[in-house]
Amino acid sequence: MFRKVHIRLTLLFAAVCSAILAVMSASYILLSIRSIYGSALSRLESDTAAFTSTISYNKVISDDWLSSIQRNYDYVFFLYDNSKPMLFTINKRTQEDMELIGELKEKYAARLDEVKDTWSVKNGVFTCRLSGKRYHAALINIPGENGCTELYLLDSLNRQRDQLRSLLIHFGAVIIITSAALLAFAWFFTKILLKPIQRSHEQQAHFIAAASHEIRNPVNTIISALDAMDECQGSQRDEFAEIARREGKRLTLLTEDLLNLARSDNGSFITEMKATELDTVIIDCYEAFLAPAREKAIKLDVSLPDNAPPPAMADTERIKQVVSILLNNAVSYTPENGSISLAYSFDKSYHTITVSDSGPGISEEDKKHIFERFYRADRARESRSHFGLGLSIAKEITDLHHGSITVSDSSCGGAEFTISLPTIQPSQEKIRKRSIKHE
Repeated sequence: MFRKVHIRLTLLFAAVCSAILAVMSASYILLSIRSIYGSALSRLESDTAAFTSTISYNKVISDDWLSSIQRNYDYVFFLYDNSKPMLFTINKRTQEDMELIGELKEKYAARLDEVKDTWSVKNGVFTCRLSGKRYHAALINIPGENGCTELYLLDSLNRQRDQLRSLLIHFGAVIIITSAALLAFAWFFTKILLKPIQRSHEQQAHFIAAASHEIRNPVNTIISALDAMDECQGSQRDEFAEIARREGKRLTLLTEDLLNLARSDNGSFITEMKATELDTVIIDCYEAFLAPAREKAIKLDVSLPDNAPPPAMADTERIKQVVSILLNNAVSYTPENGSISLAYSFDKSYHTITVSDSGPGISEEDKKHIFERFYRADRARESRSHFGLGLSIAKEITDLHHGSITVSDSSCGGAEFTISLPTIQPSQEKIRKRSIKHE
């Protein structure tokens, strides 16, 4: 599925960028065409105006003057007297040139007559197409006592056409090379973009598979217990009922954990943030786990700061949930006669809560995945009371509090989890006091 999406996104990205490049190139080429042909036409207009001025001043067109401008300009000149070619035209022009001027006089007679119908030296410049090629043409009409003398100028646009052809070839090559580069870039870029989506999809698939497996176990146990109850009586019936009830509670806990993670994923994890005295939270959690620790002869210690700590902006119940998850894991995985330490400290920036134990510890590889959903560091001794969701929920809660949770090795050989929560800044404290005063 992701391969098809990758290919489609690559083609779409490359196609859109190539289309934009092609449109920009076409716009530039159109402007270049106008500029190139416009520049040639402006040059001819300027030269024609200069020739007209010279003729108006001298009143005579000499062979020497015609020969000099023929050498210095790229135009093809034709000289006519009362519509008949003069000797300069006959001697200098080829048969192909004569056919061009004949076609010009025939196809554009109306444009030429506009210039001829005058009694003063006048010129006209226009664009024409002769023998399938574009030309710029000019006519200088010189009236005299015995009729009119006509000087025609033809400017072939072959050079401009070759220039445009070269421009098109270069732009075509640039577009092809750039499109290939865009295609390669799009392939790698979309691959990078799709990685987090693919990873999220894989995690979701793994999450669903793991959740299905975890739900199936207590459900199968409940069904088996209920089936067994139909075939037994007395104390055995009560025993199977207790099994079904216990598994039902496990299923309820699992469902609640899944709902918490779902709320976190869709941004609807409800928190009631308020100024919280974390030392009170620590004492409550400590007292709640004294009994489970004593059952396994585990020594549970608590360490609190001597000075009154500043408040933390936190959801009291959620922070209790995080500390309880860590203590529950510590009690579950610490062997009998072991020890667990719960400590709380603070500074100007952060509140720090640590839970360390003397259990088997966590390997460096497992530390990389310990906060992933349904991940257990030691599957060989996994407890039926743990689903691999507790630490994921703890991380989600600390993230909601703009804090962090990390794991490291404890000094007594086990694992040590550290929670860091930001303290209330002075501006937040003023707002809190004003709110209390208003209430």
